[in-house]
Amino acid sequence: MTSSLILTRFAFIIATLTCEKAFTQTKPIASQENRFVKIYSRLASFIPANYDSVSFYTDKFEKEFTGFIKNNPATLGYPFKELTDSNFCNIATSDDGNFRIYSWDTQTGGTMHFFKTICQWRSNGKVFTKVPEREEGDAGSFCSRIFTVNTGHQQYYLAVTNAIFSTKNAMQSIAVYSIENNRLVDTVKLFRTKTQRLNKIDVPFDFFSVKDRPERPLELITYDNKQKIIYIPVVDDKGRVTRKYIVYQLKDHYFEFTGIAK
Repeated sequence: MTSSLILTRFAFIIATLTCEKAFTQTKPIASQENRFVKIYSRLASFIPANYDSVSFYTDKFEKEFTGFIKNNPATLGYPFKELTDSNFCNIATSDDGNFRIYSWDTQTGGTMHFFKTICQWRSNGKVFTKVPEREEGDAGSFCSRIFTVNTGHQQYYLAVTNAIFSTKNAMQSIAVYSIENNRLVDTVKLFRTKTQRLNKIDVPFDFFSVKDRPERPLELITYDNKQKIIYIPVVDDKGRVTRKYIVYQLKDHYFEFTGIAK
């Protein structure tokens, strides 16, 4: 047997073993995902008639899903396509794959929606999770996008979140996250106006003013990666989203307010 043939067979064996290992790692996740889909489907089947059953299954989903994410680092790279395609869970992941936010509607509210969230990130080869604490009465929000920004000395993640307070009143926000010494930091004031620095920008708005927009989730806050510009919609005194935008551009390691654009 020639040396080239031996090398070819060796490479084939290595490739086969690698594929088998990947399959065995993802199969348990897929199996668990199917279970989570069934639990959430069961939850949804009781809406709105049986609040006690909804509460039971939403607690069950939260406990089991959160525990699974915490105990399985490989979930950071898993798409959870069944959950997302069913609209049972929103999963937003940064472009570099190092930061992810899971969020889902507990279905325990009425016109006000209550959301639960899990943050997951990779640092120094390890994967960490955190369930953000909320004040009593805080309905939470779901994350629809994560923009990745490198300022030259630090990598930041800009998470766009969406709160639903009623059929009319809603809010979209953009918040800053960074990973430092294995910790997820959410206090960096990366946005700079003429008078203050902010780590988060909230945009309360009247949903009916944008209900005809085709995209879901709504993309009111946007980011131009080439120009390093964040566009924040201007809302009038009645809560209606206008065609104007507040512009923040990356300068000297901060997103600085530069004016209003149409």
